[in-house]
Amino acid sequence: MALIKSSVLILLLFATLTEILPSGLAELPTPFSGLDPPPSQFPSFDTLQQCWVSMEEMVGCYSDAYRAFLSGNLGLAIGPSCCMAFSDINSNCWSQMFPDAPSFPSSLKDYCTNYQNGQGDAPTPSVEPADV
Repeated sequence: MALIKSSVLILLLFATLTEILPSGLAELPTPFSGLDPPPSQFPSFDTLQQCWVSMEEMVGCYSDAYRAFLSGNLGLAIGPSCCMAFSDINSNCWSQMFPDAPSFPSSLKDYCTNYQNGQGDAPTPSVEPADV
């Protein structure tokens, strides 16, 4: 009986070790298709730094750009000096600075073009006061 118990124990130990130990050549894990963006989509730190240089020269434009981006309201956040700084930004930089919002740079350019042409802020919807 002791022989059977020790044989079963050795067999169980062998089966466990067989499952735990790798059974082939080492390979890098295969990335999940569609979930991992290609490395070329991530700009280098130097590239991003060069893209933000023109806004860093204008005090407050960096925070104004992100405030406008987060709020979605360009008229409250962007002033004329920042519009001039934005016009100096290379078109390739826009897609790297705001990769998740491809329409934001064109909205910002349109706003600044209208602002510089004297049209002022974008029209805001009128709100009728409620009768109380």
